[in-house]
Amino acid sequence: MDTGTELLDDAALLAATRAGDADAFAVLYLRHVDAARRLAARLAGDTGAAEDLVSEAFARVLAAVQRGGGPAASFRAYLNTALRNGFYTDRRRDRRLEFTDDLSAYEVVTGVPDPAVLELERRSAARAFARLPERWRMVLWHTAVEGETPAQLAPRLGLSPGGVAALAFRARARLRQMYHQEHAVGTLPR
Repeated sequence: MDTGTELLDDAALLAATRAGDADAFAVLYLRHVDAARRLAARLAGDTGAAEDLVSEAFARVLAAVQRGGGPAASFRAYLNTALRNGFYTDRRRDRRLEFTDDLSAYEVVTGVPDPAVLELERRSAARAFARLPERWRMVLWHTAVEGETPAQLAPRLGLSPGGVAALAFRARARLRQMYHQEHAVGTLPR
């Protein structure tokens, strides 16, 4: 910055800023930042929030001046108005927000299941299970319901434990497929 720029009044500095002189706005910043900080401190009460307000106000004023708007002469009055507007806008926004450490109010609460839906699902599962071949029903029953391992069930089925595991896998896949078919048919209007 040259000393000639520092001697200009606010109106001349604003005109120079409009013309693209960044140093002119730097002089305006240095000239008015302390007053803006005092006002922001009174409004915000918090040093960090006050600094944010000052930065945002200067940025808004610079953007307005670069667009050809903003103040023509009374830079400080325009800056203070931008600072106050920013403060009140933030307060309105913050009033709509709820700051909390307790998120339990926003957790999804599962309600009581609908008995009609439970009955439909139970019937669909029973029909799908009944449509399976006997051997598949047996392997599913003993592994899923009785909790037997493939090694325990293998002698009864005359298979290796790996064969029982493969049979159980195929039976579960087919049961799942048939359940979806039954469930789809059960939900269609008749």
